[in-house]
Amino acid sequence: MAHPETPFRLCPTRVDSAPVLLAHKVDRARCQDRQRDRYHKCFTCAWNNNYVALHGEPEPQPAAMPDTAVAEPTAESPAAEAEPEAADLAATRAG
Repeated sequence: MAHPETPFRLCPTRVDSAPVLLAHKVDRARCQDRQRDRYHKCFTCAWNNNYVALHGEPEPQPAAMPDTAVAEPTAESPAAEAEPEAADLAATRAG
């Protein structure tokens, strides 16, 4: 039985709780379709029907949010100051 407060599942939800690089929110029907089609990540998923039959449904996990820290500005390199301006380049080509 799916948790009523979480109609979507994180696909894949790893059995070992390891983080995944790419995850999608899918509903129960889409999850079942992927299992029937032998989706390549289903064998390690905690929502796999065989795993659920033995261990029960996993607890719903909130999706991990990426770190949203703002990058600090860096000092411009001295080489950037020595680069010619666009106007100088245009004058060089025209001349």
